[in-house]
Amino acid sequence: MQPPQDAIEKKINGNSCSAFLKELFGNSGHFLILKSLADLIVLGWGFFITDPTEYLLLFAMLLQTWYLSRAQANRFWGNIIGATIYTIIDLPVDKLAFFKNPIHIVFWVFSLLIATLQGLRCHWIKSEALWTIPLESLTRTIMVVALYVVVGIYKNGKPVTIEYILQYTATPSHYFLTWSMVFCGLLLGFQALQITTQQKQLQETAQVLRSLAEWGMGNYAVMAAVNNPEILNFHKCERAIVFMDIRGFTAWSERNSPETVAAILNEYYRSVEPAAAQHHPLRINLTADEIMAIYTTPHQAVSAALAMRQAALKTLTSYQMGAGCAVHYGTVIEGLFGSESVRTYTVIGDVVNTAKRLESVTPAGEITISDVVYQAMNFQLNVKPCAPIVVKGKTEALAVWRLLDE
Repeated sequence: MQPPQDAIEKKINGNSCSAFLKELFGNSGHFLILKSLADLIVLGWGFFITDPTEYLLLFAMLLQTWYLSRAQANRFWGNIIGATIYTIIDLPVDKLAFFKNPIHIVFWVFSLLIATLQGLRCHWIKSEALWTIPLESLTRTIMVVALYVVVGIYKNGKPVTIEYILQYTATPSHYFLTWSMVFCGLLLGFQALQITTQQKQLQETAQVLRSLAEWGMGNYAVMAAVNNPEILNFHKCERAIVFMDIRGFTAWSERNSPETVAAILNEYYRSVEPAAAQHHPLRINLTADEIMAIYTTPHQAVSAALAMRQAALKTLTSYQMGAGCAVHYGTVIEGLFGSESVRTYTVIGDVVNTAKRLESVTPAGEITISDVVYQAMNFQLNVKPCAPIVVKGKTEALAVWRLLDE
């Protein structure tokens, strides 16, 4: 099972498949399509279909797409992968004639231009290079014009020279096409710049909202809301509950300033919460000096309780305080509780109440587990006997155990 952070990240930024398709349709595929169309028009269907280098070009551009779709790809070197592989493969066949082919020259020139612009934006000057987005769009449209001119001259049986290129493009229709493509490229580039800027802002906002949601609701509830909101409807399920509370905290707080109390309490949270989080809780709730953690299994809860006790001892011993902890397991009602404007994910029921009452009678530095937890762990725990505990709301005393270090 993938970590919640990774799953949410994919929701925000897309997965590897969407990254591949985005790169193929938005960048690398342009070179493949235009180069293939140019060869098809110049050489004809028969030669195009039987020429193995055309299939190798497809492989080269797919390899380039795969590389550039990776998060850590170098955009400069990645954008010349296709041209480089194609050249290495085709050069032994065409020899020096390879460099005399104007289609190959256009392919290389524009591969280098796109590579340079993306290198500036993604590696060399980064955030200061958003202006390269309109230039990149303009470069792509000029590449279309360049291949159009080369293919047109080829089909007329004329040599591709600067003089003939200027003559060819000077006709009214070609002049109109050239400048239309230039302006369309710029307009599309400015639109792409706007979309990129807004997308970046949305991703940054989504990251902030995700952090706020996870702090308030927990990873489990956030992931459920993203992937399957129906899970958060009220339903019965089996959950293990851990409660930990500082002993003597109220009296200690009265003897110290609010600033000191807040600082020590935050130090306590920073120590105990990570210990609880190591064991994949569904939710950790911090209320005053009390910590409540919800787990899927008793094994997770017991492991968390041991880690939390160790963390609490390190933090609270120097202040002559300690924390009592308890673990209970059973059927609860789980879901989103609250009004239309304020809701929170939690669990309620007798199991939660009993866990809290077991914690309230547990001495500092000790962990109490219910007999239900002990049985669920197949009695494979290091415990010591404890007298049955009578808790409020129960007609019979509860069989409990004191958990020792593993």
